[in-house]
Amino acid sequence: MAANGQSKLKVAVVTGSTSGIGAGIARRLSADGFAVVVSGRRAAEGEAIVRGIAVEGGTAWFHPADVGDPDACRKLIDAAVERYDGLDVLVNNAGTFPIAEIQDTTAEIWDRVFAVNVRGSFLCTQAAIPHLRSQGGGVIVNIGSTTAFRGRGDRIAYATSKGALLTMTKRLAQALLVDKIRVNWVTVGWVPTQGEIELRSRSTPGSSGKEFLDKVAAEAPLGRLETIEDIAAGVSYLVSDAASHVTGCELNVSGGLWI
Repeated sequence: MAANGQSKLKVAVVTGSTSGIGAGIARRLSADGFAVVVSGRRAAEGEAIVRGIAVEGGTAWFHPADVGDPDACRKLIDAAVERYDGLDVLVNNAGTFPIAEIQDTTAEIWDRVFAVNVRGSFLCTQAAIPHLRSQGGGVIVNIGSTTAFRGRGDRIAYATSKGALLTMTKRLAQALLVDKIRVNWVTVGWVPTQGEIELRSRSTPGSSGKEFLDKVAAEAPLGRLETIEDIAAGVSYLVSDAASHVTGCELNVSGGLWI
């Protein structure tokens, strides 16, 4: 029995969920009835997300984890299973996305991006598989990006890492069919999170990040950029019983940005 008596709830681990899209996914899955393990490097922000979920009547717990550290991946999954006596869903959302032109992409930048975006997702998945398998199945969702299909030179490491994550999604979906573990991917378009606003403020001379993103939104195919809630809704569908025969899927939540 879990410490808080909620062992009957389905359990979801969301990596990189102390802010932005990950936090939105955690909140949505909690509203859907999951006990959610919030994880990331920033404890204060993670604990705040957990308190907010509790205020809304949900069940959540924070466990610190930098998925760029291989040992942290295993510890995160083990801690979640120990806390809630099981695991049903893993959302690999943690990611790093530095902007650097090809000539400025150092080995250190490349290695850090792949350590978090690809290796971290794989190691969390690898640690989760025995627990999902033992209970007859489960769901893994990898959070992707349009840059896997249309990357630019100043995001070469990030775009390549997302391409690798997409390939991994397909291969895992095939390999885990026998275990009834569904593996899917969400193509994220352009979401004006606080982190994105700050990134654009640093990389767009003469314009605030918000001004830049407002202009991009006005020119977007459907007239706006995606919201955190749009992405969370896609994840909510993929982990639900309504998607019980959906695996190896690329769910495109990019508002037409990638067609």
